[in-house]
Amino acid sequence: MIFDAEKLEADWFAGRQFDVCIIGTGPAGLSLARRLAGHGASVALMEGGDLELTHESQQIYEGENVGADYWPLSATRRRFLGGSSNCWGGWCRAFEAEDFYPIKYHAESGWPIAKTDLDPYAEATVTFLDVAVDEPMPDSSFGAETGVFRQIDFNFSQDLLLAPRFMPELKESQNIQLFVNANLVDLELDDNRQTVRYGIFRNYTRAEPFRVEAKAFVLCLGGLENPRFLLNANRQIAAGIGNQHDMVGRYFSEHPHQNVGHVLLREPMQAREFYAPDRRWMEQQEILSFSLYFSPVRQLTFTREVIRSAACNIDFIERLAEAVAGKEPRCYVGGLEDYLKQWRNPDLMLTGTLSIVSEQALDPESRVRLGDDTDRFGLRRIELDWRLNDLDFQTIQTATMAFGVLLAERNVGRLKMADWLVDGDGTLPGTDVAQVGGPHHMCTTRMSDSPRSGVVDRDCRVHGMHNLYIGGSSVFSTGGYANPTFTIVQLAMRLADHLAISV
Repeated sequence: MIFDAEKLEADWFAGRQFDVCIIGTGPAGLSLARRLAGHGASVALMEGGDLELTHESQQIYEGENVGADYWPLSATRRRFLGGSSNCWGGWCRAFEAEDFYPIKYHAESGWPIAKTDLDPYAEATVTFLDVAVDEPMPDSSFGAETGVFRQIDFNFSQDLLLAPRFMPELKESQNIQLFVNANLVDLELDDNRQTVRYGIFRNYTRAEPFRVEAKAFVLCLGGLENPRFLLNANRQIAAGIGNQHDMVGRYFSEHPHQNVGHVLLREPMQAREFYAPDRRWMEQQEILSFSLYFSPVRQLTFTREVIRSAACNIDFIERLAEAVAGKEPRCYVGGLEDYLKQWRNPDLMLTGTLSIVSEQALDPESRVRLGDDTDRFGLRRIELDWRLNDLDFQTIQTATMAFGVLLAERNVGRLKMADWLVDGDGTLPGTDVAQVGGPHHMCTTRMSDSPRSGVVDRDCRVHGMHNLYIGGSSVFSTGGYANPTFTIVQLAMRLADHLAISV
């Protein structure tokens, strides 16, 4: 059933108790709610936005970047039913077993759980995300395995918008009660400060809050908003809930995305190929994991590239293009200049590009913290201090050079590395020329057996709290290189099974 918190009386929740209150309706919140409902649990599913995007909701996501160059924070997420699945590209890949292992030269790496803890939820995750799993992997340009790289593939969702697909089910469900325009502003704890008694919510038109009672509460607000809320929840615990060791918001991780070179090919490529490092070689080089995208240069069209050039140089046209296309124009590729180069030189079709998506090194100083500005509900806004270090640059540079050597050895082609990798000072290019990140917001309430190095335990329960849990990529212990959505859903389904037993 679906309710609008704008239209409910303030005392509507009085005398009602749910088994689980889930805050957030992205991939974590939706998959968690559905699986709990399948167990027969009563669920209050709370969404701060509406059924569609509104300005008053989206502006809650505004914040300030104070670290490495990054997009405006409100542009990296969507705050309405479906959450950031509304700007998801559909990329799916499960973490590998090695992604959960510690690495001796990567401090704090390693998860307290293993891949085998998530494997039982792979099939259900494929169904939930509507993943196409039978797409053939293209033949490798290199032939046999190289000992340095191994070919990998990604699967893709066939239906990117989760909310419309599950809307009929949400309307008819007797176990899930969905509330839109319900903004979490606080949690009320018991006298021991270890159990959440009520979630405190507000809509947009009334100053008077309303309280929701449940046996367990799960924050599924995303990798930036989960720590933001915990830090703001300081009325009863001065440092914020779960922050007894100053871990909330630390270790913010992304997947750095960079174009690292151009390839002159001996033979035309027909499809893009993906490669990851051989684990032994990776550890010999003392670098982190990554995936390389080896792609043919596609045929540029005059109309598309004229529109792209206009959209990326005129503010109004850029906003108009985003509104029509439903996404921001990719200003770091293509354009009229590249079209003219290709028109003048047809041999450019025998070229390819090399891009990398890399795991980010854990850094406690890369973090989400609170600034001085507040939103309409009085909660302090985010300051994102994203930091990349020498290991991140070393990973990207080593991977690119090794790929170039392999191209030459196998006589596939020749690589011209990007100038910033050859001559740079270790700083990665910013948003003016690169995609820079997923945007994938990870590790800010990371999973650890110890509250001194993380915020949640292996069951995603906040350390020091009896009935407060967190869902989403903020609980990742490390980010790996794979897109996070598949693992987010696996973790949410595992959490649902745990809660079904404990509540």
